Amino acid sequence: MTKKTLKDSPFARWLVLLLTSAVMFFNYYFYDALSPLKDLMQENLGFSSSDYGTFISAYSVPNVFLAMAVLGGIILDKIGIRITGFVFVLFMAIGTTLTAYGASEAYLSGGIGYEFMTSFWPSVSPALKMMYLGFFLFGLGAETSIVVLSKAIVKWFKGKEIALALGLNVAIGRLGTALALNLSPSLAEVQWTNAIWFGAMLLWIGLLTFIIYMFMDLKIDRQIKETLPKDAEDEFRWSDLKFLVTNRTFIFITLLCVTFYSAVFPFVKYAPDLLMNKFNLPRQISGNISSILMYGTILLTPIFGWIADYKGKSATLMYLGSVLLIAAHLMFAKTMITPFVPIFILGVAFALVPAAMWPAVAKIVKENKIGTAYGFMFSVQNIGLWGVPILIGVVLDSSNPDYATELTKDDFVTLQKKQVYEEVYRNSSDELERNSRFNVKYIVHKDSCTGDILWKAIHKVETDDDGRFEVQLGEYDRLSIASFDYVAVEQYDLGIRIQNLEKDSTTIAKDTLAWSEGDRGYSNTYRVDGEPFAEEGFDALITIYNRKNGELIYQEKQNLTTDKKGVYKASMGAGVAQQANYDYYEFDEGTYCAEVVKPLDYTNPMLMLSGLGVLGILFAFLLKRDDKVSGYGLEKPNKMD
Repeated sequence: MTKKTLKDSPFARWLVLLLTSAVMFFNYYFYDALSPLKDLMQENLGFSSSDYGTFISAYSVPNVFLAMAVLGGIILDKIGIRITGFVFVLFMAIGTTLTAYGASEAYLSGGIGYEFMTSFWPSVSPALKMMYLGFFLFGLGAETSIVVLSKAIVKWFKGKEIALALGLNVAIGRLGTALALNLSPSLAEVQWTNAIWFGAMLLWIGLLTFIIYMFMDLKIDRQIKETLPKDAEDEFRWSDLKFLVTNRTFIFITLLCVTFYSAVFPFVKYAPDLLMNKFNLPRQISGNISSILMYGTILLTPIFGWIADYKGKSATLMYLGSVLLIAAHLMFAKTMITPFVPIFILGVAFALVPAAMWPAVAKIVKENKIGTAYGFMFSVQNIGLWGVPILIGVVLDSSNPDYATELTKDDFVTLQKKQVYEEVYRNSSDELERNSRFNVKYIVHKDSCTGDILWKAIHKVETDDDGRFEVQLGEYDRLSIASFDYVAVEQYDLGIRIQNLEKDSTTIAKDTLAWSEGDRGYSNTYRVDGEPFAEEGFDALITIYNRKNGELIYQEKQNLTTDKKGVYKASMGAGVAQQANYDYYEFDEGTYCAEVVKPLDYTNPMLMLSGLGVLGILFAFLLKRDDKVSGYGLEKPNKMD
């Protein structure tokens, strides 16, 4: 009679799944937390699409050029889950912190490492170098960590609900991506780097989560004595790699892995930006729609995993997923159909293939070599995850040479007088876009067009029969940034109106504006029924207006705090701008830089991703055909009686 171990306890198994999946969740969250921020990196850090693609590719550099996923898998098979996992999760946490630091004002204003990063490759910005280093370290830890977590689940679930467990693990990871796409736009509203710092914090929580798992893993190892080698067969041998690279079935599934994931993960990195440019959607809505892809996998991956466990047909599921992948990308490339449809189709594809693929590997490779096998697959996969984002960025830049028009000093002076910008709009094929509607950004920077953003507004425009459009600076449709410091307040008789938004917008102040001495802050007493009233804090809408004609000059949301006597102070510019009148802004000639940013055409990158899907179908077909002679039984159920 076989002695039962901790893995025979359903509670223990599913607790292990919860702990390992939490680390996977934090990993995926950070990996995609920057996806909705592409245009903000371009505006705040001066990144081009190629720079963004290069930054994203840093994740895969250690796994492509250093073969860290393979080496990590070998290390995992030799020294075990606990030490390997701890070290590589720590790499992730450190890498995310450096990534956030590289985008921060503390670093860009000359913080630790800034001088060193400016001392070499002057053509590359210090921000890109530091963020590249951080994302490199994150990738160094992330892929091997996924191998560790996958082996941990195989260890605890093999012969039981393995496909369901792996499917749930993937689904929870996808939830991390989905929430990143939902939350990052909101976190970036006040300060755009908040979205990156939040993701970094989660990875440190993930390290603590993995430490908890380590205690459970130590206990089961003591029970089944897996820390001691049972025989020579359990030891890693270099011939294991030879077996992998000469096994035709394993090669087909690896090639399918690299083509499929290369057509999905890089797409997610660009998806919010694609939706903002192609469909004129706000950042938050673009992130929300992009997240549908992941929410679909969260629901469907466990279902398809259950099918693979109890019904089989893993090779067929992978083939079907590859077909759906092409359909989704072609819709984005060549149609204006609502993005909900191709996103949903892509979500189904992204559930089908992983749910069938990863458990299928356990049929091809013995358990004690599964870490090496997964590591090899992840390294090959990372060739695509490294190269495809760079290629997309290059294709975007080459397809959109006139994406941003930087105004010269003379152009800016003229524009300030006319308040109207006129231009002809051409698409990526250099053809006039006639009678088209799209969004244009008008952005004013301090010092240069890589300096701090002082004004950013979205304008809805329409081209005429000659492809010409115009931007009325004072008639924007959506305001993103308006720096109060540049309002010419001294020239006008100003009034202030403060409304308590938590009490049905009750007006608590309407007064002639008199600044507090030494700063642009307004202080008063919060009164209710004429008596001072103290609240710990409340959200307020603050409006500055011209008392002479009643025109709104500036409006922002801000959280105000009162003291025990009900006195509060509103420091203008400390909140989130809601509206601003461009006519009241003063931008010094020659001190500022302006640019007009037009939408990017994503047709060519999407056609490129469709081509990867065609390769995926080919490898899925070969895998399905090879399964008939390989004897691994990929079409048979995973669940053993």
